[in-house]
Amino acid sequence: MMIQAFHLTKVHSSGVKVLDDAYFSAEEGSFVAIIGESRTGKSTLLKMLGGEEKPTSGVLRVDHLDIYNLKSAEKHKWLCDVGMIFPDLKLFPDKTVQENIEFILQVKGAANEDQGEAIAKLLSRAGLGSKAQSKPKDLSSGEQRMVLALRAMIFRPRLLLADDPFQGLDEKAASVLFKFLLELNKAGSTVVLSTQQMSFWGEAKRMAGEASILWVKLEHGKIHPLEEKTGSAE
Repeated sequence: MMIQAFHLTKVHSSGVKVLDDAYFSAEEGSFVAIIGESRTGKSTLLKMLGGEEKPTSGVLRVDHLDIYNLKSAEKHKWLCDVGMIFPDLKLFPDKTVQENIEFILQVKGAANEDQGEAIAKLLSRAGLGSKAQSKPKDLSSGEQRMVLALRAMIFRPRLLLADDPFQGLDEKAASVLFKFLLELNKAGSTVVLSTQQMSFWGEAKRMAGEASILWVKLEHGKIHPLEEKTGSAE
């Protein structure tokens, strides 16, 4: 999905302005990495892109649509192509890992007869092959975070929004998840992720290889381009 944002401003009810006349754009199939300190507005921006938090002012179009003026049925259809990895999302406690992932396929209209095999392969690659029938309470916090990420990617959304997706993951799991994100992007999905974990980006740039990534920094309410083409975010 293409993203276009002009004069984007967001003022919270507390009076804090987290976005101030910001500009942001991404072509369909882009991989955008947003770097910023804590409480700089990264989460707010991603929630705006996901239709969850309306801008105070400005223009925001995703897939050429003004997503905040869509009718209910139109927005539901649009959301079927959007995957989200947000810190405040949780797994269903009464469902197994496999059932949690199957549920999102049903909601997104992507259920199929081969989904069991696809889920098993994905869990195996993530090192969670033995956890398919486990309940969330039997998983570590890092394992729960990984399952939430897999759930957001399994249906191959046209747009994936990942807010600090490496939080709570060890270095190995973070590398595995980043590889999944690169594969999803290579298959055609637009990926927008944010992080404040600067220490991971050296390894991330190495793993990205020739993949084209747009690196941007969010600070003082503005979005600044850093360097395009994986090379460096320095």
